[in-house]
Amino acid sequence: MLKIYLTLPLIFFCWLFLVNISSAQSSGDIWLSTGIQNLSSRDEGFSLMKYKGNKTTSTVGFNLSKRNKTQWFQGDFSYGVLTNQVGGTLNEMGVNFITHTFYHKVKSPDRGLHWGWANKNTFHIRSHNNFSNYNFRYDYFSALGPSVRYILPFVWKKKSFVWQNGANWQLIGLQVKSGYIGAEPEDYLKGESLANNFFNTVRPFIPVKDLDLGFSSSLFWKLPTNNQLGIRYQYNYSKLSGIKVVHRLDQSLELVLNVRLW
Repeated sequence: MLKIYLTLPLIFFCWLFLVNISSAQSSGDIWLSTGIQNLSSRDEGFSLMKYKGNKTTSTVGFNLSKRNKTQWFQGDFSYGVLTNQVGGTLNEMGVNFITHTFYHKVKSPDRGLHWGWANKNTFHIRSHNNFSNYNFRYDYFSALGPSVRYILPFVWKKKSFVWQNGANWQLIGLQVKSGYIGAEPEDYLKGESLANNFFNTVRPFIPVKDLDLGFSSSLFWKLPTNNQLGIRYQYNYSKLSGIKVVHRLDQSLELVLNVRLW
């Protein structure tokens, strides 16, 4: 019995020690960025014409790096006016939230190639300025797929830099978008309950038939305060199938401040 009383406190202190070690080996960063996004979009449920233009975009991200994996959470907002070939305009707003999880059990979290997975949630709203009826359009999808990143720290002229590239391919999930011409989603039934209406509008996000590909490349300069200042280029292409297809291609250039929290 005495051995048990002596062993239990020892186990407790060992557990507490391991918890402190694991928390001490983690690091957290917050990411703030702003820039310009060039967007080209075609919603065949409304028009076969392409709308394109520049939008402002802002991003907030949080990076939690542990010994075996890194989790990245990012939310961004963009807004601007797009124009078609004959001068028609629409106001376009986009909201994205994406999470990445990268695994590096036998690697450094600060360099090299890391594989993982990503979940992306995207919502876009469009208001056509040249129409009084059926001028409101939207689409949403949530999808899951593989993700990869490559980090290369280097020194140039006695300054420390980090070059970071990432890519993700969303494969499977669900989507909801406006129906043909009208703003109501496909198969929306007015006589049904709200829950039934929602499930009737949900469609699967099918690999290859539906598509979302993203790529980003960032260059950071490490500041003496252990923070980083950088510039990022981001490319994304998406296609949502259905009765009528929605295509979207955007490219962004952003200034980034990365702040080390701990």
